[in-house]
Amino acid sequence: MKNILFLLCYTSSVCLAGVSTVQRGQAFRDLGSEVVVMHIAAHPDDEDGATIAYIRRHFGAKVYTVFLTRGEGGQNEIGPELYDELGVIRTRETKEAARILGSVPLFMNFSDFGFSKTASEAFGKWGGPSEVLRRVVYAIRKYKPDILFTNFNTVSGHGQHQVAGICTITAFDAAADSTMFPEQLRLPGLSLWQPRKVYVRRFGSGKGDVDVVIPIAAIDDLSGKSYLDVAAEALRSHKSQGMDKVDLSRFTRTTSGYDLVRQNSVYLSDSTSFFGGIDLWRGVKNSPFRDLRDFIRLFRPDMEIDTVLHRVSIAQEMIHALPVPATSFETRVVKEWKTELGSLVRAVSDIQCDFRLEDSIATRNQDIVCTARILADNLAISDVRARISSASGWAINERQGVAPVVTSKMFERDFVIHVGGNAFLTIPRARYQYNPIELNQDITADFFLRINGFPVTLSSTVSPDIAPEQTLKVIPSTIWIEPSRAKRGVELEVEVKSFLPKQMTGTISVTVPPGWSATQAKFSIAREDDFTKAGISITAESNVNEGEYQVRVKAEHSFEDVHVRVQKVSVADDIEVGLVTSFDNTIETVLKELDVSYQLLNDKFLENLDLLQFTSIVVDIRAYLVREDLRQFNTRLLKYVHDGGNLVVFYQKDQEWRQSYAPFPFSLGRDRITNENAPIEILDSGHPLFTKPNIIGNSDWEGWVQERGLYFPTNVPEEYERLLSSNDPDEEPLTTGYLVALYGKGSYIYTSYVWYRQMKEAHPGAMRCFANMISYPLYRAK
Repeated sequence: MKNILFLLCYTSSVCLAGVSTVQRGQAFRDLGSEVVVMHIAAHPDDEDGATIAYIRRHFGAKVYTVFLTRGEGGQNEIGPELYDELGVIRTRETKEAARILGSVPLFMNFSDFGFSKTASEAFGKWGGPSEVLRRVVYAIRKYKPDILFTNFNTVSGHGQHQVAGICTITAFDAAADSTMFPEQLRLPGLSLWQPRKVYVRRFGSGKGDVDVVIPIAAIDDLSGKSYLDVAAEALRSHKSQGMDKVDLSRFTRTTSGYDLVRQNSVYLSDSTSFFGGIDLWRGVKNSPFRDLRDFIRLFRPDMEIDTVLHRVSIAQEMIHALPVPATSFETRVVKEWKTELGSLVRAVSDIQCDFRLEDSIATRNQDIVCTARILADNLAISDVRARISSASGWAINERQGVAPVVTSKMFERDFVIHVGGNAFLTIPRARYQYNPIELNQDITADFFLRINGFPVTLSSTVSPDIAPEQTLKVIPSTIWIEPSRAKRGVELEVEVKSFLPKQMTGTISVTVPPGWSATQAKFSIAREDDFTKAGISITAESNVNEGEYQVRVKAEHSFEDVHVRVQKVSVADDIEVGLVTSFDNTIETVLKELDVSYQLLNDKFLENLDLLQFTSIVVDIRAYLVREDLRQFNTRLLKYVHDGGNLVVFYQKDQEWRQSYAPFPFSLGRDRITNENAPIEILDSGHPLFTKPNIIGNSDWEGWVQERGLYFPTNVPEEYERLLSSNDPDEEPLTTGYLVALYGKGSYIYTSYVWYRQMKEAHPGAMRCFANMISYPLYRAK
């Protein structure tokens, strides 16, 4: 926990060490705008980044982007992580994209369960329409946007996208209705709020065909970049979705069109702005709030530093003298002014203002040393005071025995924060990233000082991570045991990490079912934030019955439950498998578990190796995207099939597929079966792929996770035998998800079913089907 955490006041950028003209100009622009906009999306990368960049940079509006999920149900193009671990990656990528766009991301923490075709399915998975609406209304009441907009309509496309569209429109009135979620109104900072307008994007629309046209290809006069270019840079942050390889300009128009679907003010047609017809100050006349607004609007970028500082000092004093706000709008705009005046001071003065935690990850009841610091290279500072505030139940005191550093260029004072015993955990992120959205444990440092003699106030906020004393991670978390090899035991890797500021020693032990045995492992961790890894072995009893079992791996302060499946899976004797990997490692893990000899095929092997030494070669999911050597030497794989080999190709994506990759060409479409429980019909129950060496029956399709298959082949020639039929409710059967063809002396298998997700969970049916695929050459028709 000794990595130092710096947070610049109310910004997500690093401390300013040489402020650019762009930052300075944007700070003045931001101060001159009181507009707040909220974009509602379902997943990371769903946002209309170009429109966000335009609104944020051109108008200086504050932009919040609400994400219903963290995107953990998608695919991962940079590694094997899926589900919760993928959610951690996509959260990090989303925050980086938001930094580039200038927006603030807000996560509603619903689970991303994969592609869905209806809003009703998404609502059902997420606790119903009321729960989804409740969280969106919370965000609206807290951040009080004037404009809501979304990319999604309410009736078509991804079901989770439809929910985003539905809730955007429904929340417009619900946030202002005192009978809706009244418990929220007792929370600090939340109050009834009615946005002014709701816009829904209309894709493919031309200028004049929609209510508002956003000129996303226009150039930002501060940075010299187009808003589309800014969006493209942000989109490239989503590497786990392959967006770093996408050219946004190839499939994006020079404008974005939006339809106005709800409003509560007189709407004037305006082809350049979301804000036509809106007067935020309607009804606020001859008040100190309006006087302050008029004063703030006199700030200009060409002002000298001392003039800006003098005016900021006056504006902050006017804020201090304001009466208690009588409306939610007055409350919101005062809060914005405080933030933007502080940002302006930084932008013109190059002052560094930070609040630094020596431990960015703490445990409950731990004391954290923190430092409040002001650094001014070119200006004089004086009369500096710092006030620290934190969450309820935490304590703050000045650090004893350490004198503050006070010069005309620098102020530094240490404090000690005692973390509350009720602090909510945020580490491990994969587990706690779905905490209730209402939780907040920010620590704020307010600085009162003079800069070149002018009194100003600056603030900085940080939110520390809170970890348990110890975490324990087991790899793999689900294991499979073949009954005939039960005596061999299964090796597990256990990682123990300490978050206590002292040495930690202990023992890793395992609780197993009666008749089983397990090894133990001693561990020692020298200091906080360090970890150690140890191997342990679990051995089932020799006559173990097939079924599912639970074992618990534990240390002194933590434990993890490991799911064990004991199932018989047969593989043909003496087979050798070649594996063309992509970004997932599931197949390699399964080959090890099946005790199958295999070899990873790199570019040299694909180019020069005698491929016929392999009984089967497996091409992993989307390998044609990430393996240039596979694309280059695919003809050698087809020759391998023709000469007697067996090539098994797992699902690829339509844009990444060429018909020539297959011995008998076919295309890939966008059809998918999203219901993981969709009925499966075996079209040829006597085919060797369903009988040898494992007999595949109805039970082998039960208990799947997330979905059945995706990117099903189209225009499939008659040389392929179709092996399975399945479909989502009320849709036509799809019969091209599992294909096999004889080609020359060999065989070619292509399958769009998501076997890898099932095998990652040691699903017995998926394991048996895979074993049949790689054993197929020993049983196929001659």
